[in-house]
Amino acid sequence: MYIIIIGLGGIGRSLAKIAVAEKHNVMVIDRNAERTENMALKYDLVGITGDASMLSTLEEANISEADAVICTTGDDNVNLMVVLKALELGIKTVTTVVNEQENIEIFKKTGAIIHKDPDAIVAENIFNSIWRPGINAFTSMAGGKAEIIEVIIHEGSHAAGKAIRELGLPSNTLIIAIERGDEVIIPEGSTLILPNDSLYVFARSDVVDKVSSIFQ
Repeated sequence: MYIIIIGLGGIGRSLAKIAVAEKHNVMVIDRNAERTENMALKYDLVGITGDASMLSTLEEANISEADAVICTTGDDNVNLMVVLKALELGIKTVTTVVNEQENIEIFKKTGAIIHKDPDAIVAENIFNSIWRPGINAFTSMAGGKAEIIEVIIHEGSHAAGKAIRELGLPSNTLIIAIERGDEVIIPEGSTLILPNDSLYVFARSDVVDKVSSIFQ
């Protein structure tokens, strides 16, 4: 697979390393010559120094031959320009980071796969770990109306040793998976919750605190 990665910040560099390790053909583009040169020297990929929002730079990268284009710059204007040009050229997989919350709706309209600013996600998760100490991680959905949370069941938890149907979970809540060691379980009402299980729970945002308290 031929993958073009725009932007060599932390995310871009990490993606490039992973893609090369998975034996993909990787092209990276960044305005910083030192970044592109260092990546090209360290890894089996090609680097271009330039402005990816310019069609000439994308043509130099043979964008029309790409299987996937991934935008990771901190500039939403650049990301949007690349997304629009990649989609116009018929690239099948176009993915981008969206840095500003207010721009998410604009990017959604393009049809590209979008990801929220990872720094904001980390900040939300850290704050969430303080505010809701029983929750290990969460993903907000439907404009904040629902969440998927990960809860780790500790020794002494109210839920340990109980079947799901015995937990008294509120409506609009569903345990969608249980990770137990190397096993992933799609649970039923009779499934027992054990210490050290990681539960992935879908819940409406207004009941997440109640759900969290059940697993304490």
